[in-house]
Amino acid sequence: MPTALSELSIPVVVQQLSGLSGVIDKASAFCAEKKCDPQALLTARFAPDMYDFAKQVRVASTWGVWIAGRLAGVEPLKFADDEKSFDELKARVARAIEFAKSMDKAAIDAAADKVISFQAGPNVRKFKGKDFLMHFALPHFFFHCTTAYDLIRHAGVPLAKRDFMGPVQGMIEG
Repeated sequence: MPTALSELSIPVVVQQLSGLSGVIDKASAFCAEKKCDPQALLTARFAPDMYDFAKQVRVASTWGVWIAGRLAGVEPLKFADDEKSFDELKARVARAIEFAKSMDKAAIDAAADKVISFQAGPNVRKFKGKDFLMHFALPHFFFHCTTAYDLIRHAGVPLAKRDFMGPVQGMIEG
């Protein structure tokens, strides 16, 4: 029996965003402990043409709600995109998690073969729901979660893989 699309999407989004929330906590605590300006981490980037940490968190949370909303057939939650502090980013991630958790699993499961269509710049993108999730949305989502984690780790915040992964669901041992 194939795994339901709702099980391939919502628990993954919730787990990763929960991990990202923990990364934000550790970055904030690091700044307090080291007495460094939080803006140094919030605006950290690897290259001049790359998004900074705060934008990586914003985009990761946006992808989380797009995954949930588009698969469920509802308008994704919209954010102001003006978060400037660790607390504001944490609140955004929490809203994204709650939105994802609120989606109707049956609607998501029914989306596997439905066409999902959305505007991306001047183009309209169209995917079957399963392909949207597995080959487009999740890679984008993981890219931004990973880059946010890497920026903070690179800045010296003591993080481990477990911080990136968040609370692991379904682990039987260990």
